[in-house]
Amino acid sequence: MYYPPMRILLTSLSLLLTLSVAAQEGVRDPKIDMVASDLHALGRIATVAEDLGRSRQVMLAIVDSDVSDLRMPRENGTYRWASLQREEGGRVDEEVTVEQVHTETTLKNVSITGSNAYRVLVTVPQKRGVFTTNNRVYVRNVLVDATGFDGKTSHHEIPVNAWVSPGDANGVALPDIAKSAKVTTELGVESGDKKAVAEVALVQAKLVDDPTSPYFPAVKRLLQVRELANARDINRGTLRNTIDESLLSLPGELEKRTAEQAEVARVRRLMAENNTTTGNIMVGDATPDVIAELAEIARLSKGTVEEQAEARVRMDDLIGRLKPAVGVQP
Repeated sequence: MYYPPMRILLTSLSLLLTLSVAAQEGVRDPKIDMVASDLHALGRIATVAEDLGRSRQVMLAIVDSDVSDLRMPRENGTYRWASLQREEGGRVDEEVTVEQVHTETTLKNVSITGSNAYRVLVTVPQKRGVFTTNNRVYVRNVLVDATGFDGKTSHHEIPVNAWVSPGDANGVALPDIAKSAKVTTELGVESGDKKAVAEVALVQAKLVDDPTSPYFPAVKRLLQVRELANARDINRGTLRNTIDESLLSLPGELEKRTAEQAEVARVRRLMAENNTTTGNIMVGDATPDVIAELAEIARLSKGTVEEQAEARVRMDDLIGRLKPAVGVQP
């Protein structure tokens, strides 16, 4: 049969498009498969673990490993799909007593070491103790020895020359976010009889996920799971539901579960109509309301004669409600 050239071209393009779509639908992302598998494991832990607190470290390790993998770490400690931002993600802090007078050559040197540092914060509490009033603190210099993510080291001497009053704080920004940093703060007081207490903190940058990442939705869900698993008192139901919703948010998981549930329902209806059984009762074969009714029937069956009679009536009623009508199509 003869086809005009344009028709041949259109037919070929249509075929190629069909094959392309089919190929894409058949391709599975191994990272997403890994997350799905781990969410199933987390859901199982959240369901059967007797003490979730004892399983906390295992759950956090699973989530942290998946999140890191989805962010795609580089050898230098950075990520392809996440970056450090000058937002507080943590602190390394120390409380010290300051006695050196601000005019002395050598002041109180407070050194703190930390990773991902971007700011030093000197805070002066209102009181030195329960009843002792605090005094203001002088910040002369901040000395920074830092290593960047490119492996280069640098030294900075940042003059501050500021007084911090009780109840106040003074922050000093570092030139860059350092992969690792040792920061020394020089502190003094007004006079020898005015001791003070100060808190020196190294503020660490926050790792922020790139919303353009193909894995951004999955990482966001995993971080929600992590927050619940890291809570002081883990709410089992909330954790389990969040894990399940995280799983269903992955590509194809909702469709897969819907198809599985439909198939299970179809097989159960066929078995009920044909009066056949599997010989095994599995988890999920009965809904919570059915289980609750059976538990109540079991309780009544151990009671008085009247309660045992009620148990038999309720059992017959339950069987009648669960048994499908004859002729109902699956």
